[in-house]
Amino acid sequence: MESTPTRGRINVLPELVKNQIAAGEVIERPASVVKELVENALDAGATRIQVDLEEGGVKLIRVTDDGCGIEPAELPLAFAAHATSKLSNVSDLDHIATLGFRGEALASIASVARVRAFSRRHEATLGAQMEIEGGRASEVREAGGASGTAIEVRDLFYNTPARRRFLKTTATELGRALDVIQRLALAQIGVGFVATHDGRRLFDVEPSMDLRARVRRTFGAELADALVPVSGADGDTRLEGFVAPVRFARGDTTRQMWFLNGRPLRDKILARVLRDAHRGFVVDGKQPTAFLSLSMDPAKVDVNVHPAKAEVRFRDERRMFGFLVATLRPAVQSTDMATPGERMLSFAQRRDDAASTLTPQLPRQHGFADTGALARAERPMFVREAPAYVAPPSAAPARLDEPARPREDALRGPFLQVARTYIVRALPDGFEVLDQHALHERLTFEQLREEFERGAIEVQHRLTPELVEVGAAHARLLEDHFEALAKVGVVLGRFGEGVIAVHGLPARLRRPDAESLVRDVIATIEASGAAPDSGVLMEEVLHRAACRSSVMAGDELSEIEIRALLARAADSPHDQTCPHARPTRVRFTLADLEKAFHRR
Repeated sequence: MESTPTRGRINVLPELVKNQIAAGEVIERPASVVKELVENALDAGATRIQVDLEEGGVKLIRVTDDGCGIEPAELPLAFAAHATSKLSNVSDLDHIATLGFRGEALASIASVARVRAFSRRHEATLGAQMEIEGGRASEVREAGGASGTAIEVRDLFYNTPARRRFLKTTATELGRALDVIQRLALAQIGVGFVATHDGRRLFDVEPSMDLRARVRRTFGAELADALVPVSGADGDTRLEGFVAPVRFARGDTTRQMWFLNGRPLRDKILARVLRDAHRGFVVDGKQPTAFLSLSMDPAKVDVNVHPAKAEVRFRDERRMFGFLVATLRPAVQSTDMATPGERMLSFAQRRDDAASTLTPQLPRQHGFADTGALARAERPMFVREAPAYVAPPSAAPARLDEPARPREDALRGPFLQVARTYIVRALPDGFEVLDQHALHERLTFEQLREEFERGAIEVQHRLTPELVEVGAAHARLLEDHFEALAKVGVVLGRFGEGVIAVHGLPARLRRPDAESLVRDVIATIEASGAAPDSGVLMEEVLHRAACRSSVMAGDELSEIEIRALLARAADSPHDQTCPHARPTRVRFTLADLEKAFHRR
């Protein structure tokens, strides 16, 4: 027999229980404590902050600052729930300018850890100190120390063992805490940060360091030196910061940082802004690297929508989105997207090192030390100079020889075509290798897009339409979008229940294949789930058309055709990647060559 649940009396929860419930939302792990304590230090006007950790922050988190300090009489209030100096009435929630504001953090931390707090105002000769253990506070007593505030949090979750069991390894928790510190250090220019773990210094930045210098200290000189500045304004809203070349894109978002009025964010809208700004330049699955600071009137954004204050809601999201993408896109396009030869040499060296560990070593004979080297020596690369004749019309790339504007680059030859796919040309400080299909595809795509925007895509109409059997469902799907598709030069009609008649295709198509293009369009519509007159989907259709309109790997090009291709590329601001974000070129500097030949 099932038991009937009984209803207990409604009681007001004890203060400790309420704070531990709040801690479940605000304090997830040591990194959460670090974030709350450092944000409080910043709100107090600190210019130097030190974070000391032990055992990844589980055993100890100590945050020391040189901020304004707390009056001795107010020290107990700092650990009382919903007590704060940052808000006084409801209207203050409409323009929050501080990092912390709810008055929950210290009370939540003190309910699940052993806490000691010391603080001294700058003008006072003595400070005050108190301890809180599991929500029970000691008396406030006088104590000496430097001006500012120091909060020690020991034995996190000691009284909530279930929470403690969910923590990860020391290395994982330390990594998350360090990530919080680094993001705040990058967001707060003018503030110095030091972080230690088990007595060893892990990270530090000086107050005088600008954003690029902080990126260099955090992520290294290669990334910092390659950053391209971003700057733009829309009224009183400003965007400043840096974007990195696409070669620094990663599989995660650890180097994708947004700061709003000094607050680090992990916001879905801002992540989408970066994806749109990099569309066509970063391959799918990779996340661009950027460090961007957004400043705006606090009344135009709601930061009170997430317990950890990690997400925000913009009052005018559509306008903000458009402004950010329009500001970022030119900066992204101006980055050097060519793959540096040094990376390829490093990869080759790692590959050879790995092979040498698996290959028996041979006596050094004739300059070779292993069978792998012998095999490579006996297999020379075949490089052919581009022929001096013009390819027959059937093999000529579509409109490859269109006139180009004058330029400083004289494009002097000779040029080499390798495997009828890659073009090698000399540069003043080395040489570069270009992918002929990827480069021509990008140029054709940009021209198709420009013609589309002008409503001037040239169509090659057919005297007799080509029929493509697609099935009734796909025929109906395409029929809904005939008008929009005609704007990109794909002129279709119905011919029976499941047959599409192709009446015209873009005139630039070098190898017109009506059936393949129709199936490409169907796949594009199904994958996107959007109408083909939406911007992203229309670009994808143009991508497919550009691919079929371009020279292919294996096409033999004359020197005249190579020169024409390079001349068009020199005139284009978008010649570093193909429309699907593959690089069009790899550059080798003289330094790369000297390194490869052990001259340096």
